Amino acid sequence: MSQTTRLALVRHGRTDWNRRGLLQGHTDTPLDDVGRAQARDAARMLGADAWDTVVTSPLSRAIDTGRIIAAHLGNSIAGTYSDLIERSCGAAEGLTRADAEQRWPDCDFPDLEPLEAVSARGRRALDAIVEMHPGCRIVVITHGALIRAVLGDLCGIAVPRIVNGAVSEIEWAGVWRIRSVNRMTTLSSSR
Repeated sequence: MSQTTRLALVRHGRTDWNRRGLLQGHTDTPLDDVGRAQARDAARMLGADAWDTVVTSPLSRAIDTGRIIAAHLGNSIAGTYSDLIERSCGAAEGLTRADAEQRWPDCDFPDLEPLEAVSARGRRALDAIVEMHPGCRIVVITHGALIRAVLGDLCGIAVPRIVNGAVSEIEWAGVWRIRSVNRMTTLSSSR
């Protein structure tokens, strides 16, 4: 029988670009005040359970969310994983979705990272995290498109949009199992 490793996948808190509806992708934008509050809300929700460690994407919005959550849990960030970075929106980064779709009506933005690639690297990151922390409970701070792509790949169905500050839980015990999607403590405004 294999050990169970539990992961809480948390989407980072809101940024000004989220508020303005701009495609962020790899652009490194900081949390805004609402985003910091969302991170504190997620930390309070996660604080109901014991967590062994926190890991993040290398983007500052994920790291800052991770710092807030880790401090609340009495942990520190154990590391960053480059494969947890957000989906690259290529030439559309910094545009609204409507502006990008007007420029590229087929939604094939130049240098847009395919969802299959996002899911594959997300799964690779989760496998590495489980290998590094077997049998542990890990908080993973990452990005909406990555969480949605990975969860969709794991369950084989469409997953709803992942909102800022939401927690989705999965576990590994020889196979992946989804425990919850998009849990939140408040209905904070997010994009």
